[in-house]
Amino acid sequence: MAIYYVRNDGNDANTGLGSTTALAWKTVQKALGATGIGSGDTVYIAPGVYRENIVIAGTYTAATYVIGDTTAAQFTGVSQGLVRLTNYLTLDTVAGSGTVMSTGSKNYLNFSYLYFDGSAVMLNTGTSNNMVVENCAFVGSSLTATRGIQSSSATGVTVNNTVRRCIFMTGGTGLYAEVGGNHTSDWSLGYTIQDCAFIGASPVTASTPAIFFTRTTGAANLAGGINIYNCYIQSAVQGISFDCGNVTYPTNVRNCIITNCGTGINGRGTTTNIQDYNRIIGCTANVSGVATGANTVTAGPLMVDIGMSQLFGLSAKQTWFSALPASLNIGFGDPTGALTTDLFGSTWFNGGSDPDAGALTSIQLSNTSYYYPTERNASTITIAPGSTSQSIELYLGATGLTASTSGLSARYNRTRTASVSIPLVARTIAQAWTSGGFAEVDATNMPGVYRLDLPDAALAAGADDITVVVRGASGTNGAVMTIKLSSGGLTAAQTAAAVWDEPYTSHTTASTFGARTLKTTVDNRPADVGTSNHIQANVHAIVDSTAAASELSGALLHNGTDYISAELLTPVSAATSVHIGPYQLLADGLGADQPLDVNVGTATSIDVQVTDANGTGIDITSATVTAKVYSSAGTLVATYSGTATYADNGRLSFGLTTTVTNTSGTYTVTVTRTTGATDTQIFGPLRLYVRPV
Repeated sequence: MAIYYVRNDGNDANTGLGSTTALAWKTVQKALGATGIGSGDTVYIAPGVYRENIVIAGTYTAATYVIGDTTAAQFTGVSQGLVRLTNYLTLDTVAGSGTVMSTGSKNYLNFSYLYFDGSAVMLNTGTSNNMVVENCAFVGSSLTATRGIQSSSATGVTVNNTVRRCIFMTGGTGLYAEVGGNHTSDWSLGYTIQDCAFIGASPVTASTPAIFFTRTTGAANLAGGINIYNCYIQSAVQGISFDCGNVTYPTNVRNCIITNCGTGINGRGTTTNIQDYNRIIGCTANVSGVATGANTVTAGPLMVDIGMSQLFGLSAKQTWFSALPASLNIGFGDPTGALTTDLFGSTWFNGGSDPDAGALTSIQLSNTSYYYPTERNASTITIAPGSTSQSIELYLGATGLTASTSGLSARYNRTRTASVSIPLVARTIAQAWTSGGFAEVDATNMPGVYRLDLPDAALAAGADDITVVVRGASGTNGAVMTIKLSSGGLTAAQTAAAVWDEPYTSHTTASTFGARTLKTTVDNRPADVGTSNHIQANVHAIVDSTAAASELSGALLHNGTDYISAELLTPVSAATSVHIGPYQLLADGLGADQPLDVNVGTATSIDVQVTDANGTGIDITSATVTAKVYSSAGTLVATYSGTATYADNGRLSFGLTTTVTNTSGTYTVTVTRTTGATDTQIFGPLRLYVRPV
């Protein structure tokens, strides 16, 4: 399953296996001809004009993709624009003869993001089956004969073809299908048309409706199983015409707007051609030979916006959509068989439970999220050079993107070097890092946000920064993020390694941090390190503060013995966790360091903040925080569970009860932050006065 590329400045003598001028093919015919792509392959066509009569060769037994890369995501040196396939073979003055593209009997072909124009037939799919045509436009130059898509099927054959989210502006029939007749039993054609717009079709004769399924021979036991949902049809002699259908597999038309037609829907019989939930407005005859449809409306205003929102100075809206306010088309349709989004991929105005009638819903075109995704991204973040297994979050605006979404690509470049592709790998948000891992974070609560796992090579030391770009999928302009490779982004493990693994002999100069850590107050005098690798000290007094010495003695000594209370300090294994302090506990979470002062008998909520030595709040997200209150003698009086009030900034509250405040006196409060069995931090102490009333 190879990927091939076509661009106007390529060469058909190339391999086609690369997107550069030196590797890409020049013509679409080369790509789809006998020596071009094979079954299961994908071909990207760069923006530009391709003046060709294309005849597809080969045999295809698996889904094979022909994609117009309108955003030029797969190409460099090419501006975004239409991928135009036309039979104006010289200049845009005289159309050439013949079909723009013909498939013959080729199955499993998928066409998307292509703009067809010219005369005669735009896309002749022949007797192909299992075909998908989506996000394409068909624009004709003839008022009498031009057809958008033309297909045929042999008697009894189920084709399973789908046409969705396409625009037809042809002089003749937009979609024309010939169906074989005289079958021995009812059979299903399996043809689905969804979210398509047929605009401005003005054929001369009544035999050229916008959508036409016609039988080639016979009259009995003809094909059914044709479904047409959420289409908009305007200005055709007939809107939809069925010259086929059967009771076992009836044709269905639902949620469509049909206007300015001679006959809205024309069929062979009310039991073989079913229609409902349609709005047929302004037609000479609404239906003929078709079921009435209990929920179909055939009178009243059309209420479709044809550009007057902008004409009247209102917010820019899609044209041909259901006009606000209170359009009768909004939420009119039935969800059975309908897509959850409209022609342009926007969720129906009512959220998808009840689709609108027609192909388009009401959205504001300016400042919609998927047009301006980069405004939602941090422009620069910092990661330490040499970091591994790193993930970033990007805002792409559109939901539902995956690693295999058509056109989606990711690349990075390091300072003054060429860009490097990041092959995307499908992940779920909770799965472990893997290079190129791509996952949607939360389509409901964080729509448009995605995780991307960066290759380790991108963050290797030796560059100042890297730039990451993700782009190319429909519905998003992509995202750009710059990553500064700076030690300011050291991880906790890297910081510990950089400080504590550094040889101390290089850092013992008098009056330096190293000297003060390893020496006594007399410079260059070694500390007394015991056989168990503990620095020994005799703490016997606090200089110049008798009261403070008494307080400290009560707090540190447990029942008069010479060890620190286990309630005040829970040891943590130095082998698994490094704690850097001192850590502070502030009284009200706003930077105050005054003691708490309450009246005896008080029961109240206490707000505090855990910070580092610089007063910066410590993140307590997902941590267990516990407040403990000790008497002046160091005895644990009460333990309270803390509730995070602003977890990112270390703010929490706990309920102080009369267990503590029934007895006046001086108390000490500490807060313990625990994120695991081997990671515990103690903040405080904070003085608490309980005053007698």
